[in-house]
Amino acid sequence: MRGYLRGGPIRFALAAALLLVAGWSVARIVAAANRHQLPYPSRSAPAPADAVPFGHGLTQQGLFDLVKAGEVEKALPDGSRVTLAINRELQAEIFELFRRFDPPYGVFAAMEPVSGRVVALVGYRRGGESDPWLALKAIYPAASLIKVITASAAIERGNVSPEDEISYRGGIYGISRRGIREEGGHGMPKMSLEEAIARSANSVFGKVAVRNVGGPVLGEYLWKFGFGQPIPFDLPVEPSRADVPREEYELARTGAGFGEVYVSPLHIAMVMSALATGGAMPRPLLVDRVLDEDGDVDFESAPSKLRDTVRPETASAVLQMMVKTVEMGTSHRAFGSPDRTPLLQDMEVAGKTGSLSGWTPPVHFEWFAGVAPVRAPKLALAALVVNDDRWKIKGSYVGKEAFSAYFGYPSSNPPSYRAKIRGKKDRISAGGKKAAPKKGKTKKAVPKKKGSNLKPTKKAPRRSVDRNAVSRRTAGG
Repeated sequence: MRGYLRGGPIRFALAAALLLVAGWSVARIVAAANRHQLPYPSRSAPAPADAVPFGHGLTQQGLFDLVKAGEVEKALPDGSRVTLAINRELQAEIFELFRRFDPPYGVFAAMEPVSGRVVALVGYRRGGESDPWLALKAIYPAASLIKVITASAAIERGNVSPEDEISYRGGIYGISRRGIREEGGHGMPKMSLEEAIARSANSVFGKVAVRNVGGPVLGEYLWKFGFGQPIPFDLPVEPSRADVPREEYELARTGAGFGEVYVSPLHIAMVMSALATGGAMPRPLLVDRVLDEDGDVDFESAPSKLRDTVRPETASAVLQMMVKTVEMGTSHRAFGSPDRTPLLQDMEVAGKTGSLSGWTPPVHFEWFAGVAPVRAPKLALAALVVNDDRWKIKGSYVGKEAFSAYFGYPSSNPPSYRAKIRGKKDRISAGGKKAAPKKGKTKKAVPKKKGSNLKPTKKAPRRSVDRNAVSRRTAGG
């Protein structure tokens, strides 16, 4: 009897602990069940599948097959000829880059901000399969890309400027309930909004989302940028979606990039285009023109505005903030400094990264969205690399290579990444293979070219492609 009494409190404590663990497990299961179920992408067309086809004798499947093959012209059965806005060289370069490193998925979309002409639409599946539908599906978590919209709302409606410093608690990547509401005190670190977007500081943006923006305003700006709305295009595009929670902590997480926000790469390229053009989001165009059997113009695309998003001064401020991402922030390692990257010697590049894990089994989403050149934007893009446990390349490297290819600059190798593989941290080389560990501090080896500090490339210099990204019909507009 005494033994039972002695063991009673212990048994009670164990039972209570088991109940707590069980309750925590149930809560995790319920939370997971309430999240959007994200299966791996199918090979079917994105919803809405009943989108109206382009016409002019060209079916939706025929148009898709043309993009998939990387072709820009096609003769139709009635003798007419269709020409796409796709830039053949850029399309081929990005697909070949994905095939070289062979990630599970690689997705890319690029457009001219002023005209809306879609110059690249790439979808890659491991093994070398082309699937442009991937660029039109809103199944990818937006991650920290949403910080661009949070910043836009904060500047326009939250009385925050890029130079304003925001105090935060703990590290820059964590979000705590206490840190959201805590006023700046003695010894608390501070960071400007500009630096926060460059370094993708979750703690700062979580606080800004709650203290300066709020749920209703964040939802309003997501709507302004086209979330939850159909995207008119010559191929079906799945609308991006976003859930804006009321509870403060969840709102902070959503404003920083951890919420239920899912996008298509084409839509992100449109968001970048809106910022590049002073807030006017262009309608995306795929079919450039159709000539009849006699060679006369039967159809010719014309640029048009899809919607207004933010005021011109807001768009300019956010774009300038994003320049810091490349200069000193989360994309600096991939882009390098101007003395090593000829592209940056001639133009400013604005960008934003996003990184998050998801799907089952888990994969890693590595985003880069950007605009160049900042002073006279000619290309807006969104690049996404979906990595498994072996990290090969990230979106920032794809974005850098895309800008270099489009504007006629030489290619480069990606930086090496560390990835956790089978419980061990291995260094992954530029070619995607496991590299031998190095001892002590080492510098990245750079092959030298006589008379130059630039890294030589083994490939022949790229042929310069069309730098006048604005079509002749809209030049000066």
